[in-house]
Amino acid sequence: MNLEAYFAQWVAEAPVLAGSAAVVVFMVAVAALLGFRNTAKIDALELARLAEAEGAHVEDSVIAPNARQALARLSGGRVMVARVMGADVSARIAPAGALHVAFRKGKLSARFADLGFPPLHMRLQAPPSWLAELAGEPV
Repeated sequence: MNLEAYFAQWVAEAPVLAGSAAVVVFMVAVAALLGFRNTAKIDALELARLAEAEGAHVEDSVIAPNARQALARLSGGRVMVARVMGADVSARIAPAGALHVAFRKGKLSARFADLGFPPLHMRLQAPPSWLAELAGEPV
C-alpha cells in the first residue's frame, strides 16, 4: 500500500473516528457531572458517626493529613481504624489489645492480631500521648 492510498483510506474513515472521539468525550463529561471523582473524606463527625453505630463514643483520634485514614480510641477500651474505600468509609473496631501500634520516623503503623483487615499506615508529625501509650512507648 502506498502512502497516497493509506492517506485516502484514513481520510475516508476520519468521520467515524471523529464520531467515536465525540462519544468518548460526551461519556467522560456525563461521568464528571455525576461525580465519578467524588471520594469520601474522614473527619471527626464521620468518626463519631461510625463509633455511635457501634454504641461507643470517640475519646481521642488522629486523622491522616489527606483525610483518607484514621485511628481512634473509643470508650470501653476499644480502638477503631477507619479508611476511605472509594466513595465510602470502612471501619474496624476491636479491643485495644488486638491492635499492634508502632510509631517510627514519622509513620504510624497499626496491625490487627488477625489478618482479616489490612494494616493502617499513615504519616504523622508527632504522636499524641494516648497513641504513645497505645503503642507501649514511654510518654
